[in-house]
Amino acid sequence: MRIAFASDSAYPWFKGGIEKRRYIIMRRLAEEGHQVHCFTMHRKGMPGHAFTYRGIRYHCVGEALDWKGMYRGGSRRRSIRMPLIFSIKLFFKILPYRFDVLDADSFPFLHLIPLFLYSRIRNVKFAVTWHEVWGADFWKRYLRGFGLIGYTVEWLCSRMADVHIANSSTTKRLLESVLGVRPSRILTFPVAIDSDEIRRFGSEKRRKKDQFIVVSRLVGHKRVWLAIDAVAKTKARLLIVGNGPDLEKLTELAEKKAPGRVVFRHDLTDAQLFACIMESRAMIMPSEREGLSLATIEALAVGVPVVVADTSSLPVEVKSMCVEAKEKRLGALLNKILLESGSYTGRAMALRSEVLREFSGDSAGKVYARVEKA
Repeated sequence: MRIAFASDSAYPWFKGGIEKRRYIIMRRLAEEGHQVHCFTMHRKGMPGHAFTYRGIRYHCVGEALDWKGMYRGGSRRRSIRMPLIFSIKLFFKILPYRFDVLDADSFPFLHLIPLFLYSRIRNVKFAVTWHEVWGADFWKRYLRGFGLIGYTVEWLCSRMADVHIANSSTTKRLLESVLGVRPSRILTFPVAIDSDEIRRFGSEKRRKKDQFIVVSRLVGHKRVWLAIDAVAKTKARLLIVGNGPDLEKLTELAEKKAPGRVVFRHDLTDAQLFACIMESRAMIMPSEREGLSLATIEALAVGVPVVVADTSSLPVEVKSMCVEAKEKRLGALLNKILLESGSYTGRAMALRSEVLREFSGDSAGKVYARVEKA
């Protein structure tokens, strides 16, 4: 098959769970002999505007903005500037090519309009991958007076695809109940961890430290502050791996709540990141809005417990594998894990084979073959 993916950000030049999930899928498809293309925005570190990396052919459309340019109002919401530039330039970039399947992430929605037009001109099967479904109430909070416009765009975009790919059972249910998508048009393909990577790094032995870890973008809805508050109630340290517009604010909070015990890092290699995860007593996943969370699955796949708040929106198939507590009791739970680390690690280790079976990217070829035949 000739398969194209479209998103304004691409891993490993932009570190994020959605981006890495897509990269794992693309790489697996390329390894199986499919012709894989990725249309994205150019970022620092890329070898050019048109290049091949790990069997994937990249086509860059304009220049991506930095963290400050990507968000407005601190980290409250994404700026429309970058999605608008990407959407306008993308159509003319992809138009000369012909593919069997085109897959685009739903957010930030604007790019789906030119891609829908392209798919009809070129007779390409168009799939939209959904990591979250927002709905009218969320759009009102997100855009206030313009919320109805945002919801209308989301609803219209849910009518453009030949096939919708949901990353979890929760996302599938919301596509049906909130946006009215017919179940027959939805495929569920969860977060796609790299099974080879997990087996390679997961087999290494690491000495545990009295440390917890958060892997996240540093933006408001990820609630990294909640992890800082919880660790402040222990004597352990917290390693925060990620970047974003809230870095300065969170650094100040960490110095106030747990001086000298919170470390911020970013731009780690995959090997360095897995080493940090495996040296930790547990990962904390504090986000209130999370379609599935690649980092959570990766931690579970290498036998590291994951702590979540009861207010987390993780789907039940993931949340059931984690250790859950009320927000105000997270600190107490972390202290319990420090005292009984062996039992918590043992439970996580017992889940490894199930995680690899349920969330591996190895089935990518079969999924996109179904899209092509839809």
